[in-house]
Amino acid sequence: MDWLHDMFLVLRSIAILLAIGAAISWYFYYYKMRDLFAGFMGGFVVGVIGALIGAFILDKLFYDITVKILAFLARDAGVNIIAGIIGGFIAVFIMNRLNHNKERRKY
Repeated sequence: MDWLHDMFLVLRSIAILLAIGAAISWYFYYYKMRDLFAGFMGGFVVGVIGALIGAFILDKLFYDITVKILAFLARDAGVNIIAGIIGGFIAVFIMNRLNHNKERRKY
């Protein structure tokens, strides 16, 4: 039954990273009204990729801080949420800058 528990942790980690990507894309697209490449879905894909990169690379840098301050968000979730948010935000921010920080047209 260990494989079932491990599979559940992997699926939960994937769901968390998808939620991070969606939240960051929503923030840039609907709240800040920025025109992202391919709209909300393009921002979602870039946000998820950035969250993945951030969760795996920045995890090593922020491990001590997140374990001491927010242990639930860092390890119990199966993925470092703080590092994922930072990575996703940076990726969508760069995507926004590549698009010359255009404001989305109001229809």
